[in-house]
Amino acid sequence: MWSHIPVWVFAILLGLIAIGLRQTRTRVVKPTVLVSVAAGLLVYSAWGVTSAFGMQWAPLLAWAVGLSAALVGLMRWVAPQGLVRQGRAVQVPGSWLPMALLLSIFLAKFALGMAHGLGASFAHATWFVLLASAVFGLLSGSFAARAWAVRRFARG
Repeated sequence: MWSHIPVWVFAILLGLIAIGLRQTRTRVVKPTVLVSVAAGLLVYSAWGVTSAFGMQWAPLLAWAVGLSAALVGLMRWVAPQGLVRQGRAVQVPGSWLPMALLLSIFLAKFALGMAHGLGASFAHATWFVLLASAVFGLLSGSFAARAWAVRRFARG
C-alpha cells in the first residue's frame, strides 16, 4: 500500500513540517503576509472539497459552516497571546498550533485521498462528504481566524 503513494506526498509533508517548525519560534511578521497565507489555504481547501466531491452545494455549504465556526468560535482561542507591535509588523510568539493545523490539514487530505484510492464505500456517503468538507473548512478557517486576530491587533 505505501509503495503506491507518490514520493511528492512525502516531500510536501517534509515541507509542511519545516514550515511548522519555523512557526514555533518568535518572529516578526507583516499581518498582510499571514492574511495572504490564510487566503491561500482557504482557496486550496475549497478546491480540495470541489475536486473530491464535485461542485455541489452540500459539500460547499458544509465547508462554509466549518469555516464560519472557525472564524466565529476560534478567533479568540487561536489568537496568539503576547503580540507586540513593531511598526507595521507584529512580533508573534512561537506556537505549535500552526504545526498542528498544517499536519491536520495534510492528514485529512491524505486520509481522503486514501479512502478514494482504496475505493472505500463510505468515501461517497453523504455523512462522510459533509463531515470531511466541514473539517476542511474548520481547519483552514482556523488559520484565517489566527491571521485575522493578528491583523486586528496590528490595526489597534
